Amino acid sequence: MIGLLQRVARVTISRNLRLLDVDRLADECADQTARFFNRVTHDTSYCYELFRRAIVSRNSYAWERIYHQYQSLVASWVRRHSELQTAGEEVDYFVNRAFDKMWSAMDAEKFSQFHDVAELLRYLQMCVHSVIVDYTRSNQLKTVNLEGPVAPPPQDFLSTERQVADQLERHRLWQTVADLTQDEKESIVLRYSFLYGLKPSEIYASNSDRFDSMDDLYRVKRNLLNRLRRNPVLQQFLRL
Repeated sequence: MIGLLQRVARVTISRNLRLLDVDRLADECADQTARFFNRVTHDTSYCYELFRRAIVSRNSYAWERIYHQYQSLVASWVRRHSELQTAGEEVDYFVNRAFDKMWSAMDAEKFSQFHDVAELLRYLQMCVHSVIVDYTRSNQLKTVNLEGPVAPPPQDFLSTERQVADQLERHRLWQTVADLTQDEKESIVLRYSFLYGLKPSEIYASNSDRFDSMDDLYRVKRNLLNRLRRNPVLQQFLRL
């Protein structure tokens, strides 16, 4: 009975918050956030509704207020990132990229998977990590000498994926492999896995708008690897 009453109360509060305009929501969100950092009783429902208004309703003004509310927090995540110095870019650049990534990747369906502000902010923090890593890996790729000699693989190279990843910077092999992809999803997995060296979770964080789920990404990668293993050109290359 108590649980039922609590659910009814949450629904009632949610409906009432939807009657507030964006400015009122943003002001209340800022006040409640300050209460959180002061370690006093606070209510995050205003901030959650502001996110909902921005993402589900695609309210750009609500998203602008979110940016101003959390800009300093996102900047602190950027400054603490281990690859910031390697990236060689300004903090504000990655702050803007992180917000852009979340805005483009999130829709009403994905938003329904987040149940509170803490989960939304963790996703935003993942976007920070994703844009910084993606940027540094892209810059590293530009400096690779694709025409230089390639050392032979070690004797214990038994994994096709690892062999391909080690040699993928060569133009001839890259073109062969790229021609085997059948759609955009496979192209993304190929590029991010073998050129950028990202883990599946990092690929998904960077491209969650392109894949239905992590299981979908794993399925795409598995199918692609199986096709690579069966290709006679690659088999001959790996034997050499």
